[in-house]
Formats: sequence, C-alpha cells, structure tokens
Amino acid sequence: MSTNILVINFDASTLKGVIKKNERYKPAMSNPTLYSSFPNLLFIPTIRLRKGLFDKDLGEDDIKKIFLSPVQFDNFITRLKEKNLYQPLKISEAQAKGIIHNNIKFILDLFFKKNDKLTIGTQTFLINNYQWNNKYTLTPVSSQKAPIVNISISFILHKGDSLTFTESTRLNCMQKRDSIINEYRELVGLSSLPKKTAPSSSIPPDKPVNPPSSSSTGTKPKRVTVYEYSGGKKNKRRSKKNKKI
Repeated sequence: MSTNILVINFDASTLKGVIKKNERYKPAMSNPTLYSSFPNLLFIPTIRLRKGLFDKDLGEDDIKKIFLSPVQFDNFITRLKEKNLYQPLKISEAQAKGIIHNNIKFILDLFFKKNDKLTIGTQTFLINNYQWNNKYTLTPVSSQKAPIVNISISFILHKGDSLTFTESTRLNCMQKRDSIINEYRELVGLSSLPKKTAPSSSIPPDKPVNPPSSSSTGTKPKRVTVYEYSGGKKNKRRSKKNKKI
C-alpha cells in the first residue's frame, strides 16, 4: 500500500485580502462529500504523469480518486507495470529529468482548475487561479523508498456561487498589480510588500478537523533541501533548520 504523498500548504486571498496563511490542504476541501475519507494526496515521484496513462473512459473525479485512494493508486501502478509503462528511476534521476516537477504540476492542474470549489473552514469559494513557485522539498520517510514531497502555493479565490468574467478580471488585475509592485521593489533592493489581510468578517471560521499526523506515515522531522526545476536544470539549497510536515 502506497504511503508516498504530496503535502500542500497554501495561502488564500480574495479581493478583500488574505483570508488564510500556511493552511494545509486536505482533499475534503475540494469535495467534502466525496473526499472526506481520504486524508492525503498520493504521489508518484518517478513515473512521468500524462493524460495518456489513464483509461479514456475515466472521468475527472475517477482520475482524482486514483491519487486519493491507496487501493486505486496501487491498482493504477500495477496496470502501468502490466503495460510496460512503469520504468523505475532513482529519485535523483527523476529530479534531473523534471519528472517530480511535472507530476506536481499535473496534480495541481487536476485538482485546482478555474471555477473549482474550495471549502475553507465553513465557507466555500471558487478558484480563480493558483500560483506555485516551482519549488519543492523532499522529506525522507523511514522504511520507504520514496520521500514525501512538500510544496507551498497561493490561491486567488472568489466568494460566491459563480465567477463572472468581470470578477475574474478584477482578481487577475489585483494579482498582476501586486506582482508588478513586488518585481519593482525586488529590482531596487526592497523586500516585497506584505499582503493586505481581509477584514475579520471576511475570514472563514474554522471548524474542527483531524489532519493526518506525521506519525501515521512514519515521518520524522529532518533537514530538507529545497529544489527548483527549470528547463532541464535542477537547483537546490539546503534549509538551515529542520522543517516539519
């Protein structure tokens, strides 16, 4: 049974400002009814994911469940082996070839499409877009060949049942404006401006959640390395302190 997982921590903003910081994503946020029994996003670090690997009659929710259900995930790997599509690689090879980067992007695009719903606390939002800085960390897991993959992303969200073209344009303009300001500040040697926090009335109330603990996957805090893949180059820098999942 696979225990290789992708851990996503996110910030979320609306037109009113930041509503969540460093929140751990749980599949139930995407669909509280269908995904409530799945605590983790499962991850394949050494097989390049693409649409052609999946049966043509599978719907989007069926494909998502492959990365949620350990049983379906293992069956998927078994089918790839039977079709001779499974070619195990070392983690270092998968990094150098951009496979880990590709697979992270595949899962992000699968779960976080424009207009997809995202439930935070007791409120449901629509996704306008997400941003990922192309960086990830690998945390070794005792008794497992593959590490846990950790990333951070930012969501731009809309509160409501529909996202109109006008509302999407306003969100995109806000995002572009902030990006231009921070690029200029970086150019002149200044730090990025802190993002505006939304008023308390716009911040979704929390609700009791039991996130999976690190002990359930046998993980221990370890020194990690941040990786960034771009155009065939793999850059890395070592963290100065331990990072917990």
